[in-house]
Amino acid sequence: MNTYYRWLIVLVATLSQTAATFVTYGMGPIATFYQIEWNLTSLQSGFIVSAVNIGPLFSMLVFGHLMDKRGEKQIIGWGSILLGLSALTLMMVNSYSVLLLLLVVVGIWYGSAQTGGSTAIVKWFPDKHRGLAMGIRQTGIPIGGALASVILTYTYHQFELSSVHLVQGIVAIAGGVLFLLAYQEPKRSKAIESKAVSFTEKMTSIKNNKGLYPIYIVGITMMSLQMILIAHFMSYLHQEGSYSLTDAGMYLSLLLIGGMIGRVVIAWMSDQFFEHNREKLLFVVMVFTVIFTAMLPFVMRMEMVMLLFCFFLGFVVIGWYSLFIACVTEQSDPGYVGLTVSAALTLNQIFIVIAPTLYGFMVNVLHSYQLALNIVAIAVALGAMNLYRATKSNNKTI
Repeated sequence: MNTYYRWLIVLVATLSQTAATFVTYGMGPIATFYQIEWNLTSLQSGFIVSAVNIGPLFSMLVFGHLMDKRGEKQIIGWGSILLGLSALTLMMVNSYSVLLLLLVVVGIWYGSAQTGGSTAIVKWFPDKHRGLAMGIRQTGIPIGGALASVILTYTYHQFELSSVHLVQGIVAIAGGVLFLLAYQEPKRSKAIESKAVSFTEKMTSIKNNKGLYPIYIVGITMMSLQMILIAHFMSYLHQEGSYSLTDAGMYLSLLLIGGMIGRVVIAWMSDQFFEHNREKLLFVVMVFTVIFTAMLPFVMRMEMVMLLFCFFLGFVVIGWYSLFIACVTEQSDPGYVGLTVSAALTLNQIFIVIAPTLYGFMVNVLHSYQLALNIVAIAVALGAMNLYRATKSNNKTI
């Protein structure tokens, strides 16, 4: 029964993540609707997306700590319900400043889904299938974003602006109710249950876990590149390659599809061939990321090649994430998994917020999308070298 139920957990965690992401990623197209309705500038509409991404910075550590103590069921379930309820409050907003403030609150509740789905998988799956399960669960993020783009755009054109928030709220609440009804907490070992450790002591322990530091750097550099490509890839192709925005959008879609498949396949590969040293595969993924990024200007004008190239670029640039989470969990203290994952995600979240803006600033200074992208690729290369050095050092110790 446990074997079948574990895979049901993956389905429930994926659907819950999809429902939560439907709200946060849905703010991308909704920002465009507000720009039209309220006559906002591009900068003002950009702040709408940034506001919802700032929220998790205030909550993920708290949610991670609570999940280590009390489990995932109530935190994720009620977190998603409160996410939906806060999305419903957006229906009544008629002020830009109030909208931004409420979006930060929406993002705060999203922090429970960000952290909880990963820790639920860790607790239910042994090392052998953990990567695959994590990869499948992570597909909820691009699926939620894709569904939001289609459904919310249709809703806006058929009804009115406030109706998109109604749909967001209903979806998130449904995801929370599903999780509360279907999820059961796994039996915890007495060794883990007996630990009564304060939040401060846990954070000190995590800070002193030097084995996590190279992985944190990987997360920061790879997440920065991922968010830069998601935010600027269309503009990059339009400016550097003279593609139409329609064609550039198609290549961005291929990038995202490659990333969705990569999150499952790379995680599966780590289970099959790198079970006891996933960091080696993470290093290989980063190497290919740097190579593909460097190749981009050379293949950009070969349209047929670009179709396949964008898929494989997304495969590594977006597909790395599930493997990264698996590496973090396996370097964590068993009693602090939730908080450790939260710490890693909080660091990533900082760069989710600032990386696209910082890249835009570099483009303005350098007057080149490619030069700015090369700088980011160098940062990824340095992160890969640091991970390789740390992995090689650990192997020598063993």
